Amino acid sequence: MLKYTLIVALLVVLASCSEEDVQAQLVKAENLQNLDGAGQFKHETTVTNGIKIKAQGNVNGIQGEYFLPGEDGKQIRVTYIADATGFHPKVEE
Repeated sequence: MLKYTLIVALLVVLASCSEEDVQAQLVKAENLQNLDGAGQFKHETTVTNGIKIKAQGNVNGIQGEYFLPGEDGKQIRVTYIADATGFHPKVEE
């Protein structure tokens, strides 16, 4: 369930990309799973257009953050926790 919440959040980030963002290049993609045999994972993606995504967690919850380029050129940071009670984002501009 929590993995699906993370996937939906990442899809929302990708859907918010404009046409010019299509030309962006992948800088970093790291995906480590089952780090301790108990379902832990760590994910990080960085793109040249300023989008950056980090997440880590296990079957009990996920915490992460992502950065989006704002219209004024400043980055928007969203931190979140996703657990049995839902997806809890916090936006910082």
